Amino acid sequence: MIAGSLGSGRTALLVLTGVLSGTTLGTALAEDAAFTARPQGGIQGALLPSERSLWTYDAASGKYVVVDGDASAQYVPNLRKPSKPLTFAFAEGWAAIPFSVSINQGIYKIANDLGINIIYCDQEFKPEKAVTCAEQLSQQKPDFAIVSNWQSGAAEAIMKIYDEARIPVANIDVWHPNGIFFGADNYASGQIGGRAAGEYAKALGKCDGITIFNGINPGEGDAAAQRMAGFTDGVQEICGAVPAERIAEEILDAGTTEQALTKMTDWLTAHPEASFVVATSIDDARAAGIAKALAQNGRDGAAVGLGCDEIGVAATKAGEPGDTRFLGCVAYFPEKYPDYLMSIGLDVLDGKPVPNEVHIEHVFLDKDTIASVYP
Repeated sequence: MIAGSLGSGRTALLVLTGVLSGTTLGTALAEDAAFTARPQGGIQGALLPSERSLWTYDAASGKYVVVDGDASAQYVPNLRKPSKPLTFAFAEGWAAIPFSVSINQGIYKIANDLGINIIYCDQEFKPEKAVTCAEQLSQQKPDFAIVSNWQSGAAEAIMKIYDEARIPVANIDVWHPNGIFFGADNYASGQIGGRAAGEYAKALGKCDGITIFNGINPGEGDAAAQRMAGFTDGVQEICGAVPAERIAEEILDAGTTEQALTKMTDWLTAHPEASFVVATSIDDARAAGIAKALAQNGRDGAAVGLGCDEIGVAATKAGEPGDTRFLGCVAYFPEKYPDYLMSIGLDVLDGKPVPNEVHIEHVFLDKDTIASVYP
């Protein structure tokens, strides 16, 4: 759970209903011990807690350096007014999507409260625009940069620009060289969603013959791909091992509901034998498109959103999953990202050690629990 985001009573409710419901999930895991999840280590942007390091920034070299200390504990934001005027650059991932809007609004609010100047550029989910933004922002010599580039292919090029300008960087949800990674605990969030989907299938007696579908996009990096790996494992923790021929994936690289709807419809048409499908993708928009395809084609199953942005919240509240084919969403709390990112920037500039990866904690929210967090 995010520090300070929920009251103790509400936290208890979410833990019971969303993540590790001790009785229900414990029983399910005991009954279906044929599959054991094994998170993969060594993936930048998805490092296991024991693999993380503490970093400080060396302004002379323009590099983060490893310092002694334990980086496995959850990072706690510490927002405060800086002792001198500061300018933060904000290279937004894609201003057109709700997830990014939440981050944008929070960054500007906190900056206003703390007296920090913001310089801005929208990267528009385009690698070439990410490079342009890096050039424009670095020329203005900010003290720190928050870079939400979600195109991993541009990561090296844009970080070379910031590094040469001696600007410390924190990156959102995609790993970049010489940048502090902040964002989802990718494998864990997918696993939480997969367990929820598995429980749904099990309650309906559909684990036998279940098909797992993942909407992937290699262009968003190996760390983001761990969301689908976690989902696949989470389903199998509940339903038991699923044959490889019933684990499918399609590239959904546009980041839109419309593309996901079209490509999932095509996939369903080509796979009439997939009678009960549980699915996810990198974000709520794509999961919502998958759910619409399932519903429109009369196919049983459900999609799980990852993020709980405006799209995910609306889809979760829209109706029963048997009708909408949208089971719920795993909350990434984008509205809390700015607290962490602005605090990381302040800590770096004050010379304080910061973990090289900082991850949000997640919960699963369904139609019955989502209003307790997003009324």
